[in-house]
Amino acid sequence: MGVNGLRKKLAQKCHGDVLEVSCGTGRNLGYYDIEGGDAKVESLGFIDLSPQMVEVCQKKWAALFGNKMAQLSFKPGLKLRFMTGSALGDMPLAPNGKKYDTIIQTMGLCSTASPVELVENMARHLDTSNPDSRIFLLEHGRSYLPWLNRVLDNSAEKHAELHGCWFNREIGELVEKAALQSGLEVVNERRHHLGTTWVFELKPMEDAVKKAQAGLPSVATQQAEKGEQNGWLSKLGWS
Repeated sequence: MGVNGLRKKLAQKCHGDVLEVSCGTGRNLGYYDIEGGDAKVESLGFIDLSPQMVEVCQKKWAALFGNKMAQLSFKPGLKLRFMTGSALGDMPLAPNGKKYDTIIQTMGLCSTASPVELVENMARHLDTSNPDSRIFLLEHGRSYLPWLNRVLDNSAEKHAELHGCWFNREIGELVEKAALQSGLEVVNERRHHLGTTWVFELKPMEDAVKKAQAGLPSVATQQAEKGEQNGWLSKLGWS
C-alpha cells in the first residue's frame, strides 16, 4: 500500500473530536469521515508550526469542500478550526473545553527536535477517560535492512539540511518510549516499504482510563483558555 493509501486508512479511523498535529498543507483533508449524518467525526482541528502551511491547508479545505458544510450531505454541526503554533506546549482543547477523542499525525516526528516530548504532549491532550480514544501515527524512519540504514545514515544530514527531515530515526523506539511514559499502549505497529514507513495505533492504558474516569488530575480543563494565550493563532475558530 502506498503512503496516500495509508494516510486514507488512518484518517478514516478518526472519530469524535479530532486533532491533526503537524497538518502541513493538508494532505489528509479528503480522507476524514465527515459526510452524512452518521459520519464519525464531530470536529476537526488542524495545527502546524508554519503559518504558511496552515494557510495552504485552509485554502485546500475551501477548494475541496466549498460551501458543502452547509449542505445536507455534510456532517451536521461539524466544527472546524485551523491553528498555528507549537504542538509541544499547551494547546487549545476541542469544542466545549473537551480533550480529543482522536489525535493524528502523519510524517511529523522526523522534523521535530523533540519527538518523544511531542507524542507525550499528544497524550496529554487525549481524552483518556474514553477507552476508545486513539492516537494514530504515520511516520518514516529506519529500515529493518542494515544496508538500507547505511544509505539513510550517509545521506541523512544533507537531507535534513534541505528538507528539515531526519529520515533515519529509530521511530519504533521513540514511540514506545513516549507511550510508556504517557500511560499509552501500542495497540498496533506496522511497517511498510522495506520497514521505512511506520504506522502506529495507540490507546490509553486501562489504569489511565480508570484514573481519568475517577477525576484524578491530568490535563486541566483551563488549558483551553491558557492555550489561547500561548501563541495560538486561530484561522477559523470553533464554529
